[in-house]
Amino acid sequence: MRQISTYQMLDVIFDNIDHVVFVTNVDGMDLKILHINDTYETFGVHKEFLSSDPYLFFKKVIHPKDKRMLIRAFVTSLNKKIPTDFDFRILKSNEHICWLYGKFIPVINNDGVVTHMVGISADVTQRKEEELRLNNLYKVQGDVVKMLAHDLRTPISGVKILVESFLRSKKKELPVMDMNRIVSHCQETLILMEDLLSYIQTDVAYIKLHITEFIVEERVHFVAESFSTEIAIKNITIQTPHTQTLFSMDSLRFSQILTNLISNSIKFSNSGGSITVYLERTDKGLIICISDQGVGISEESLPFVFDVFTSSKRPGTEGEKSTGLGLSISKRLIELHNGTIDVFSKENEGTLVQMFFPIN
Repeated sequence: MRQISTYQMLDVIFDNIDHVVFVTNVDGMDLKILHINDTYETFGVHKEFLSSDPYLFFKKVIHPKDKRMLIRAFVTSLNKKIPTDFDFRILKSNEHICWLYGKFIPVINNDGVVTHMVGISADVTQRKEEELRLNNLYKVQGDVVKMLAHDLRTPISGVKILVESFLRSKKKELPVMDMNRIVSHCQETLILMEDLLSYIQTDVAYIKLHITEFIVEERVHFVAESFSTEIAIKNITIQTPHTQTLFSMDSLRFSQILTNLISNSIKFSNSGGSITVYLERTDKGLIICISDQGVGISEESLPFVFDVFTSSKRPGTEGEKSTGLGLSISKRLIELHNGTIDVFSKENEGTLVQMFFPIN
């Protein structure tokens, strides 16, 4: 009976496990993969590609942000003669990002010299996505608690103080001024709650968009008209496009984006100011710009305008309340459409918000 060698036995074992197992030399100037099992397909490349040029594989397949980490892990295992664990990403041919678990194990001879490096890798994309989802939920939970503890407490406390004062006074009727203050506090609370719910909804990883085709300008006019009272109070002129552009996206979310951005422009415009909504359809998608001549944003605050509960939050020119969530929510909704948003502003010179929605 013909016996198989130890190497042949190892080949059979390694070719029937779910992990990628490979062996390399330790020459940094001429790194070569000496052996790799048949599970190499996890990397999404041909075996010959891996064996012929490991550097090209490293350059084209490993995620750019993980390359230095991989080099450090290899050097650590080599110099300290210890196994090193890590998670990293690869870019497959369809541009899909795949998360892998990796481990370098140095092979040490009798003289204590590292002669080879064994690498082990396995697909952990599902685990990493679940970790990211849970981290995102914890982040949302923390942000919600922060808002409840700070922003919502103020208007509720205001109502409580007014009612307690009325009860102590033993008056039969609440003064009109105090009733208006209670209404104002309640309105502020409702705005905060609406923004908070929007933030929670847009920060959920599995939010679904309902894509339909509609005339964009009609939606712009509808949202602009919803601010007719605020526009009249501050004597603001708002110019909207008169073209008709058919485009496909989630109309409800688009209205939410416009509401947030136009609301900001009105809040931070001075009396008698103007707001312009510009729209352009290109072969790549839809460009929408909203500009105002308001108070603008300082150079120091501009980098933080998309942060949740941003420190750049401030009241409007007439004391209008602001939660600091509008731009963060809008950015998230635009990104769900695979779009982008940029803010350009100078203090006391106005603000320009530019959005791009690619063709779906």
